Amino acid sequence: MPNTAAASAAAIAPTRDCATLAAVDLTGLPDAPSRVLSAAAVTANGTTYCDVKGYTAPQTQFEVKLPTATWQGQYVQIGCGGFCGDVPTSGASPAPALSTGCQPVTSGALVLASDDEGHVGASRLDGLWGKDDPELRTVFGYSSEHSLAIVAKALIHGYYGQAPTYSYFDGCSDGGREALMEAQRYPADFNGILAGAPALDATDFAGMLSAWVYRSDTDAAGHQILGVDKLPALHAAVLKACAGPDGLIADPRTCSFEPASVQCPAGTDAASCLTPSEVTVVRKFYTGPQDQAGRNLYPGGLPYGSELGWAGWDISPTGNALATNAAQFAVNYLSYLTGNDGSTAAPVNLSDFPFTDAEYAKLQRDARVNNATDPDLAAFQRHGGKIILYHGWADQAIPPFGTAAYYRAVADTTKNYASFSRLYMIPAQYHCLGGGDPQATGDLLTPLMTWVQGGAAPSAVTFQTVKPAVGQPASITVSPFDPFQAGSGTGYNSDYHWIGRFH
Repeated sequence: MPNTAAASAAAIAPTRDCATLAAVDLTGLPDAPSRVLSAAAVTANGTTYCDVKGYTAPQTQFEVKLPTATWQGQYVQIGCGGFCGDVPTSGASPAPALSTGCQPVTSGALVLASDDEGHVGASRLDGLWGKDDPELRTVFGYSSEHSLAIVAKALIHGYYGQAPTYSYFDGCSDGGREALMEAQRYPADFNGILAGAPALDATDFAGMLSAWVYRSDTDAAGHQILGVDKLPALHAAVLKACAGPDGLIADPRTCSFEPASVQCPAGTDAASCLTPSEVTVVRKFYTGPQDQAGRNLYPGGLPYGSELGWAGWDISPTGNALATNAAQFAVNYLSYLTGNDGSTAAPVNLSDFPFTDAEYAKLQRDARVNNATDPDLAAFQRHGGKIILYHGWADQAIPPFGTAAYYRAVADTTKNYASFSRLYMIPAQYHCLGGGDPQATGDLLTPLMTWVQGGAAPSAVTFQTVKPAVGQPASITVSPFDPFQAGSGTGYNSDYHWIGRFH
């Protein structure tokens, strides 16, 4: 689906020297008082940019890359993952997510920008920056991307003498949450939004699901129960039970795999089977966090087909369960990033964390700032915006079921939802298409730009697989997801009864 409008546009020349942008006064920008710290020419991916760095009060670091000779009028803002703490465009090869082969990306036709969401972190799992600082938490959870959109557009106008013709947001994971936040709360900021694997229910993801994954795989002494050595056999059994003729699980909600089917004979243990305690761990992973009445405290658990991706994110290869991404998300969020209502977070021992309705309600105090769960996208629709969501059906980090449920809520809430929105659920793919069995790559930015600029709504999209094994497909073609298509299985990924709601 070529973006002919973008490909044929003439380059727009700057109206001033790059270095002069260092003196531009942005201190009076509404919602984004900022200072430029530097402006200099840099080369990345063969394109020369005027690279502008600065900060927005109180301390959001940003970077805007403005092509010096190849700009065709479009602006793409790149989201950040995890708890952020760095500026994604600062790398040597900045590119929007899921834009493999996108012509405006490869030709350097886009202004690109990103920020650190208001703080510096030791890693994207680090939350210490938010300790006792509700303002920084609010910048991270709510306002940073809106502020950056204002700053970037001001710099674009200052450099080229005109506003961008079209503006896009492209983010995955927390970047996907940022994307939905923009559509829900700042519907006039962008013409097109690409939201991948969104951490839209951030309070429940970090505070409930991540803590649950850690607790499910630790014994009373804090030792890890299920190790990565068991994952290949488990995954093979899941594929045998759930995959279609192409070797892919089209929708884990339709699968009914029972982990006890690969339980070791009594008194034995081997890499090819699960002990009774390991069976319990796997069941809890698939089920997701529950209260004592069996009601879900998050809209889903880890999906069938994601098992090989558990290594590192959900299960530590070294046996140190606290070293997993899931555990670190939970510890840092619960210890430093809750309490935007004025209360103060305290260091958390995950071994004592209660999976109760009361604890769930406590976490919701931060939902107004952190969560992007409002299904009413009518304002974005009226603005003429188009949005594409995507999620891997085998996402080992942020389960895909919440995205499917959210899109159903959008369809129920917003009239003519298909006139401005699409969701692609991609089989076999891990978090943000950063892996899979087989891993796939593709381009959803081009279909989004074509839709916005030419009016042609996307239909089926083909993703090329990366080094598929014998018998695996060379590509995966995905049609737009039908939000009214319910899963029909009876397994652990089916019929989640989440106590929350989209609002």
